[in-house]
Amino acid sequence: MKTAYVFLGILVLALALGLVFLAGGDEKNPGSINGGVVSEDSNSENGNVVTFEVSGKNFRFFRDNLESPELKVKQGDRVRIVFTNEEGFHDFVIDEFAGARTKQIPAGSSETIEFAADKAGTFEYYCSVGKHRANGMFGKLIVE
Repeated sequence: MKTAYVFLGILVLALALGLVFLAGGDEKNPGSINGGVVSEDSNSENGNVVTFEVSGKNFRFFRDNLESPELKVKQGDRVRIVFTNEEGFHDFVIDEFAGARTKQIPAGSSETIEFAADKAGTFEYYCSVGKHRANGMFGKLIVE
């Protein structure tokens, strides 16, 4: 009987370790995405337009498979965000800039917004649906 308890204990420990390994731990991989610029158009009548493609799913934003990427632009640039919702119901919001808010869109939908990065600093973008922001659906826009 004692052997059965030892075997059961080892089995439970192995399963627990397997779950931790499969879950990927508690690590996040925030990345800097200046290289993730889809395009820059310096011939625009409104100045340099920097375009980012960002997707939303699993209560996170992604760009080039990086979670919660930093989006970097220069002050005076126009920023174009092509937001694609891959799952659930999400939006993309930056409070500090006029025009930096998509509608709340369903899965499979996209919306494009464009705004002027007219002030320098670090600004948070987030999803305003329910408690998505509190659950980690946010990232940073850095205007240099």
